[in-house]
Amino acid sequence: MTKATQHAHFLVQAHLASLGTNSYVAIDATVGNGFDTVFLAQCVGETGLVIGFDVQDMSSATQYLVQAGLHHRVRLLQRGHETLLQSLKEVCPPDQMLPHVQAIMFNLGYLPHGDKSLTTRTETTYAALQQSAQILASGGILTVICYPAHDGGGEETEAVLAWAKKMPSSEYGVIHTKVLNKHGVPPELLVVYKY
Repeated sequence: MTKATQHAHFLVQAHLASLGTNSYVAIDATVGNGFDTVFLAQCVGETGLVIGFDVQDMSSATQYLVQAGLHHRVRLLQRGHETLLQSLKEVCPPDQMLPHVQAIMFNLGYLPHGDKSLTTRTETTYAALQQSAQILASGGILTVICYPAHDGGGEETEAVLAWAKKMPSSEYGVIHTKVLNKHGVPPELLVVYKY
């Protein structure tokens, strides 16, 4: 787990704890091996729900959730995160409004120890972020870890930061962090709070 991931986990866990309820809806927009998915499942509470998205095989994430005893809190959807809004409409009963999503996590790039040619893409990530801003509940948190070092990662990072800069300050607080004393091109963390 990268330090950016640990920082994102710390912020999400602290933020959810500060909300003062014991049941949340969260989204893992990039399931991968399931580390963020399990983390969110631990955070949402016994009656909470995590909805996870990934285009790749999620059997290792499923196994990790079962081993942790948290699979009953998670619904995994093998589809791109750019389908987020439509997918939530399908997951929610027709007589209910979309859930109030208190946390959304993105961990961009490629699957560690997987095929490095399969990465998140700028256009689908941008679409997913636009949709995420619509469904994030008031008082919610959204985190995005960007990896500018890999092929296409720099362009994707620039697009994510450009999206964040356009967020109206009356509705969202945006924080951008990156490690300054590390060689190479370290990951960058974007945190969005919805007021």
